[in-house]
Amino acid sequence: MPRPEYDCENCGACCRCFPIFASEADAEREPAIRRETRQLESHLATKDKAYQMHPLPFLESCAFLKEDQLCRIYATRPAVCRRFEAGSAQCIEARERMGVRRQDGS
Repeated sequence: MPRPEYDCENCGACCRCFPIFASEADAEREPAIRRETRQLESHLATKDKAYQMHPLPFLESCAFLKEDQLCRIYATRPAVCRRFEAGSAQCIEARERMGVRRQDGS
């Protein structure tokens, strides 16, 4: 049986569902992370978690998710976002939580 197709375009479920953190290396690659997200206090920060991108006060999604559900910093997105795989168990969980259907409508 073929694996169902999961298209990231017009989705954004992962950017609205799970906490998202960026590292200092991510912020060096994409300076907007420093300007538009919350830097964690030093006692909370780790190598992989220096900036909180979601959730943030008054935002229902990652600070970089546009209205069209595409990432504004896609080319320079954080490592955690680069590792997230369309169709993975986390992807399916996010889609279910957010009520996002697959490309085939199911």
